[in-house]
Amino acid sequence: MSLVGSGVIGPGRAEYFDVVLQGGHTYSVFVRPFEPGVDFDLRIYDENGNLVTQDVDLHADAHCRVNPRWTGPFRLVVNAARGMSAYRIEVQE
Repeated sequence: MSLVGSGVIGPGRAEYFDVVLQGGHTYSVFVRPFEPGVDFDLRIYDENGNLVTQDVDLHADAHCRVNPRWTGPFRLVVNAARGMSAYRIEVQE
C-alpha cells in the first residue's frame, strides 16, 4: 500500500480515508501537502473510534507510525489547521 488518496483542503476542513491495516506490522503514514506554508495534521483512529496516534505539530507535512494489535479497518483523518493546499496521503510498511 502506498498512495491512499489525495485532495485539496483549507483551514478548519478535514478529509478521511479508510484503510485496512494488518496486525503486527508497522506502518508509516505521511501527509504531503504541495504548498509549504500550510499546517496539516494527521490523526489515526481504530475501528472503535479510538484515537491511536496523531501528529498535530506546526509543520506543513504530517507523519505517524502505527503498529496495530489486530487486523482491521482504520480511519486516517487529514485536517488543515492553517492554509489551503492539495496533498497526498501515503501508507508505507
